Amino acid sequence: MPVTERGLVLRAHSAQYSVLSGEETIECRARRRLRRENDDWPEFPVPGDEVEWTPQSSGGARRQGSIEAVHPRRSEVSRTRFGAKHVVLANLDLLVVVIAVRNPALDRGLLDRLLAIAERNRLPAVVCFNKVDLIDVSELDPVRAIYEAAGYAVVCTAAKAGHGVDALREQLRGHICALMGPSGAGKSRLVRALEPGLEVRTGEVSEKTGQGRHTTTRVDLHRTHFGALLADTPGVRDFSLWQLEPLELRELFPEFRAKHDGCRFGGCLHVVEPECAVKAAVDHGTIDATRYRSYQAILEGLEQERAGVDREGRSRNERAKDRGGAGREDRSNKDRGGMGREDRSHKERGGMQREGRSRRERFE
Repeated sequence: MPVTERGLVLRAHSAQYSVLSGEETIECRARRRLRRENDDWPEFPVPGDEVEWTPQSSGGARRQGSIEAVHPRRSEVSRTRFGAKHVVLANLDLLVVVIAVRNPALDRGLLDRLLAIAERNRLPAVVCFNKVDLIDVSELDPVRAIYEAAGYAVVCTAAKAGHGVDALREQLRGHICALMGPSGAGKSRLVRALEPGLEVRTGEVSEKTGQGRHTTTRVDLHRTHFGALLADTPGVRDFSLWQLEPLELRELFPEFRAKHDGCRFGGCLHVVEPECAVKAAVDHGTIDATRYRSYQAILEGLEQERAGVDREGRSRNERAKDRGGAGREDRSNKDRGGMGREDRSHKERGGMQREGRSRRERFE
């Protein structure tokens, strides 16, 4: 019986996996049904996964293998695809959020969303402001100070010129790392600056829209000469905070956490509640107003998601009608031959819809 060996997945492409085992890279396929000791053992491998594999006989000079099991993950980075959770990377030690300061313009709302993703996954994050050769770097000092005060390491780089690359390399040394950021931020070019000779395509910024075009369509982990395993992730258009409860969001902004105990209400969401320590800190300038607006925007999106409202403000019921069918409430009303759930609840509340009494009204 073949001896089972341990390894780490570097690449996963069309059911083919490259597994780092010792100093050797083994090309593997995964068994149709992997061994799972319990529900914590994943059903399929992704880059960063620790796996068990067995050697398979082949006519070639290179060894091949079969993945037998994927060990439980310490962390995951996932995104929403067609309404389902899709894990793209596992077991990261460090997430580098790369954001351009020019071309495209600095998008602090997206930066704050990506940092919240790192916080939710309990991943230490480094903020990398790239393309600083396109500005007077002193212009960035106030913004840099905001993120350092929130507890993040900050590195300023210019991938083309090589500025700041050595400092970033030291942050990554010995870790399993991923670079995450919008297309056009220069992630792939930064990878090549960190590891000369590594071929990863880079994106251009559209002159028409100012937005980056997607060029990195798959996620790989790359070995480096400085002892890190480095991934370049696909460009970010719509990373979401998967099924996050609104009350959980406030924990993902480190500078908010120290203020919670000062709020009058234990479940304070820091929006309309009176005697809110976070809002007071924003008013006094000890919490950055732009970070707070990012929090508000994410919170609004989460609450719309819970209410079944899409970005155009349409409910689930309205979207169903647009597709040519009856909405869920319409169907349930017809099936019961009488009053629908919304109509009943409206009547039971004396004509007031549940969402009609807003959070603001409850505190007035």
